[in-house]
Amino acid sequence: MSKVLDEINSIGLIKKLDGIDKRFEDMVEATTLLVERLKKEESLLIAFVLTSINQTPNSDDTAIEIADECFTEVWKSARSIYIDTPFLLYRSMLLDSCQQVASDNQRYAYILWNTISDILPFKIFAEEKEVFENVFLQWAKESEEYSSSKLLDNEKDNKIPFPKKLPAFKPSNELETINDFQIMYTKLSEDFTTRESLYQSQYQRFEEYREAINENIRSNENLKLDTLWWSKSLYSASLNKSYKEFEGKMALIVMVGDLLSLMENAPPASVSYLLFETVANLPDIDIEKEFTLEEIWNFYSQNRDNFPNQSIEQLTLGYQDNWSLKDFIYFAFDDNLSDTDTAISKLIISKDTKMTLPKLAQAIFREESAERQVRT
Repeated sequence: MSKVLDEINSIGLIKKLDGIDKRFEDMVEATTLLVERLKKEESLLIAFVLTSINQTPNSDDTAIEIADECFTEVWKSARSIYIDTPFLLYRSMLLDSCQQVASDNQRYAYILWNTISDILPFKIFAEEKEVFENVFLQWAKESEEYSSSKLLDNEKDNKIPFPKKLPAFKPSNELETINDFQIMYTKLSEDFTTRESLYQSQYQRFEEYREAINENIRSNENLKLDTLWWSKSLYSASLNKSYKEFEGKMALIVMVGDLLSLMENAPPASVSYLLFETVANLPDIDIEKEFTLEEIWNFYSQNRDNFPNQSIEQLTLGYQDNWSLKDFIYFAFDDNLSDTDTAISKLIISKDTKMTLPKLAQAIFREESAERQVRT
């Protein structure tokens, strides 16, 4: 169901339909092709959602090109009607495809929400605002449910099935027609033996289920203790140093990597807020001080040689078209990129954006968590 397209159309934001239903049907069909593409290539999830919330994408953005390819595959003459790239339409199609896969899989909702949650406060949408934000709210809810459900996941990341109830025992009807006592006894004995075996098997499954739940509860309790100790100690186990020994902007990158190393599954939002508070507790951090994007980029690009390699390597490769804040930091460590204006233009937020260091750390952590879900 194309929820986003339907609502965007209902408020009159899709142009040049001219009352021709077939044109809208083609858009819906093209979105179905995008959904199929996402299911085959999960790595496109992040590219799709970042482009969908970018109000000024480029025609050569990967996601825009894919949307155009699907659109013209269904409607061959579409670009004779839409001579200029219909960016809002394509953004809506991309968001719609993301919404459709997320509605069937909470893991996708987790990836999508954690990719954009810390960027959205810096975004100002136009007429599509309400439609888009309704989708984002649903992803936020599904994301937390997904994090909570990981409690019932075993070490192989497979959902532990709750054993089904066995049917009540009913003696076979054929016993009613048996007159020979010995034959009847033998049949009953076989029936009871079979039933006992089934119950024993079921009991074993219940025991395995109970133990798996207890193990995951113990694991979660240990994780809580580990993260709280990490937060209170302000100690980097990876570098054998206190975070207090690093400059604030440098410390937060190390902290993101160290906290992620403690996570086995998808961390809930609360963990990112623990990171926020821990960064805020560093002695040289002013939680009220905001930094411009230019200041952030210049610090990391100019100090790339001073950062521990293992901390930089904790961040995954970013996307070339539209950058999240994690991508922004990742590419600041790239020797091949030093043009500040070009780097800032890759972000899908205003160049005038300012943010605190705890907020930057939280954003990097959540976006990296989403990226890791795609790569597992």
